[in-house]
Amino acid sequence: MEKSLEKHLEETFKIPGVSGIICTDEQGLCLASKGVSNSNCSGSIASVAQQAEHLRKTSNSPSIYIESENGNLLIGRRENITMAIFKSD
Repeated sequence: MEKSLEKHLEETFKIPGVSGIICTDEQGLCLASKGVSNSNCSGSIASVAQQAEHLRKTSNSPSIYIESENGNLLIGRRENITMAIFKSD
């Protein structure tokens, strides 16, 4: 799994504007990070994804988009992994 996860991180990091990526498990443990992402925020990212699932019950986990002056953050959860992508303007 580590090789596959690392490959996905590398491919995603090549997308223009992506400045950081972090992946967590269901408990918020940082599985991998790259770029400006801070592994200390992995628990918060996992928690935001879990709370968003409670807001809207669907078959797929919702995607969360956060805008700020410093850039944008996209959080999504698939299966047991939560991924956050940091994009700079």
